[in-house]
Amino acid sequence: MAFFVAESKDQSQSEDVEDRLDLSLIAIGKKIGLDFSEINELRSSDLLELAKRYMGANDDTPREATQADIDRFFG
Repeated sequence: MAFFVAESKDQSQSEDVEDRLDLSLIAIGKKIGLDFSEINELRSSDLLELAKRYMGANDDTPREATQADIDRFFG
């Protein structure tokens, strides 16, 4: 399975990086520690579900910060 890459693009139609879903999904996969081959094997919905579970976002209630969270924030 390969990613689709447009052949050419007009410079006047430049897109913001925030509007690029493909780049956002790759960034999410890399942040949770996947390599490109692992990201490539997942569907978009599976990658998002994995990221939610990895980050512990099964519910909408905020969790209490641990000392490791505080060290990571200030470190």
